[in-house]
Amino acid sequence: MRAPTGQLISLREAAALAKVDIKTIRRWIDGGHLTAYRMGPRLLRVERSELLAVAKPVPASFSGGAA
Repeated sequence: MRAPTGQLISLREAAALAKVDIKTIRRWIDGGHLTAYRMGPRLLRVERSELLAVAKPVPASFSGGAA
């Protein structure tokens, strides 16, 4: 595992910043889209910069998904 290089934030802060539920942040971690760092037996943190890279807005011309 690599060492964090940026500002670490809580999962609650990450969810608020990305405007998603905390369960979504946990899914991103479980899915390998976001790296979590354990700060003790239960406390998890994520890098703010990595979160912002994952939570990019989709352009309005996006035509994927279900109709």
